[in-house]
Amino acid sequence: MCLSIMIPSVGYCCPSLDGTWTSSKEKFELFNKQWANIEDKAWSFMIQTQGIEVIKFNGKNEMSVNSPEIELKMGKKTMKRPASEERIAFNVLGCTSNSIAIQYERYGKKEISQLHFEGEDTYWVYMGAAGASGNSHIREYYTRNK
Repeated sequence: MCLSIMIPSVGYCCPSLDGTWTSSKEKFELFNKQWANIEDKAWSFMIQTQGIEVIKFNGKNEMSVNSPEIELKMGKKTMKRPASEERIAFNVLGCTSNSIAIQYERYGKKEISQLHFEGEDTYWVYMGAAGASGNSHIREYYTRNK
């Protein structure tokens, strides 16, 4: 998807989403330990869920989001979170050379996410929802499988 502006020699292309992307526990920890405002109990939960989600973009405005079954420890208790697979249609609302805004429906609600690219094989999104109380500044990172 390339767009050119009024000056013929100037233009930009949207980053490519095609391929398989895996949540990065290492990048999540590196950024969020330094910058995010997360309570200890929430951090303990979040760190257990990072590095396992896999998103596949098929080039036809559809993504599949897959998570394996995991066992979460919450204090002295443990609970299983079942494996899940979702197929989600999305529309690209716009892009720059280092970000893409997409709209999709998940869990019965329309959502908009902005994917911020740090090179062609890494992007991050803010976790949480607009209008929620506070600003925890939590990022989830994904890296493209090669």
